[in-house]
Amino acid sequence: MRRGKICANAIALALPLSAAALGDALAHTSERAVLMLLPTDYYLIGGAIAVACTFAVLGFMPAHILGRIFVHDTEAPAQAPPRPENGRRYAVSGLSFLIFAFLIYGGFAGSRDPLANPLPLTIWTLGWVGLTLAHALFGNFWHWINPWSGPYRIVTALIRRDEERPPLSLPKGLGHLPAILGLFAVGWFELVDLAPDDPGRLAWAAGAYWSITFGAMLAFGEAEWRSRGECFSIFFRFVSLLAPFARNGAGRIVPVVPGARVLAAPPPPLSAVLFILLALATVSFDGLNKTFWYLDLIGINPLAFPGRSAVVWPNTFGLIGMFGAMAGLFCFCVAVGARAAGAKNPWAGLGCLVLALLPISLAYHFSHYLTVLLVNLQYALAAATDPLGMGLDLLGLGRFHVTTSFLADHRSVEVIWNLVAGVIVIGHLWAVVLAHAIALRLHDTPRRAANSQVPLAALMVAYTVFGLWLLSTPTGA
Repeated sequence: MRRGKICANAIALALPLSAAALGDALAHTSERAVLMLLPTDYYLIGGAIAVACTFAVLGFMPAHILGRIFVHDTEAPAQAPPRPENGRRYAVSGLSFLIFAFLIYGGFAGSRDPLANPLPLTIWTLGWVGLTLAHALFGNFWHWINPWSGPYRIVTALIRRDEERPPLSLPKGLGHLPAILGLFAVGWFELVDLAPDDPGRLAWAAGAYWSITFGAMLAFGEAEWRSRGECFSIFFRFVSLLAPFARNGAGRIVPVVPGARVLAAPPPPLSAVLFILLALATVSFDGLNKTFWYLDLIGINPLAFPGRSAVVWPNTFGLIGMFGAMAGLFCFCVAVGARAAGAKNPWAGLGCLVLALLPISLAYHFSHYLTVLLVNLQYALAAATDPLGMGLDLLGLGRFHVTTSFLADHRSVEVIWNLVAGVIVIGHLWAVVLAHAIALRLHDTPRRAANSQVPLAALMVAYTVFGLWLLSTPTGA
């Protein structure tokens, strides 16, 4: 009882102290918005308090409590019949394909302004930012809305081919390498290409990605390629593990503690670990490559930026370097922690523990893109009412004007500051708790589990401070 009271008091103190340390912080750097500086002392003190309180809570918390918190019924009934494939999924996917095809056409025929053409706004704002956050809230619905399943079903039906017997077999030894290459290509195009927002250029790139993916599905089968080759299917599947909803053994969707599905998921193989780390590195480099520090490092004056053509090769190597650093540091910390816990195999927990980084990545994803989302959603609405730039008003918006005035109002900006700071702190605490819960399952005693977490916790602290620094530091380019 006494330990339970201490645990409860520590929890009660941890969040207010963390929020108080970060509550007045000014945060966010974003494209096409404003620069808001976060004082260095605020986030350093706040991060230190959050980490200290989290470890204090975990140190006093009995091991069985975390098991009860993250319990999730995933066992299927013994006599449960297999569920037939729902034809509505193919209909939704077919509609998604038609919308995608119209967006590609709009990329070629619509406005040349990226903020007036629906293609860049849909892919970079609604897709990369909005869908990622939506999957963390509602679970994996990309299975329904992807633009390939519907056309794939039609083509395989027309050629009378058994969907379960594709002509080629994807070698098992490749693991998730095709998805890693696909994600790197997408990240490179967004962060390094000369004009990723140009509607025509983006239309060619998006059309090429769709065609390559569809051809690979016809060659290797839809299920196989989407599970190991199509990067968005894999990325959204991992993000959806954080959702507060899950399907139980009886097939019903039920609420669960966010993160319960992380503990219930099978450990990803090494190739999937690298895929997740590449996703984290891509989002981090998206913030790093615009900072004064990075531009000075590669010899560019941030106040006289010469254009993206001058940084193609530095940014290419920078993206690769960020991925290498992220992968190397994570693997090193897991191995050192396993040795400290007396584990015989230092890599045994690699697949499980990488999933604990997802909350930090999600928190930074939200914080980094928040003002972009708030502003560009307005542009997306304006583009939707006149998608081809013909003077139409399909949504009846009338004289609709995009506004950023809320970023100049101290009351709304204060809300944004508090929201961003709170999400960063909660994401970090969430990740540490998940990592500790995973460690308790990997090691036979709480003491060994705690010992194994020291290096990884240090990495999480450093990654959190790094993310907050990215949000606060001045940017150019």
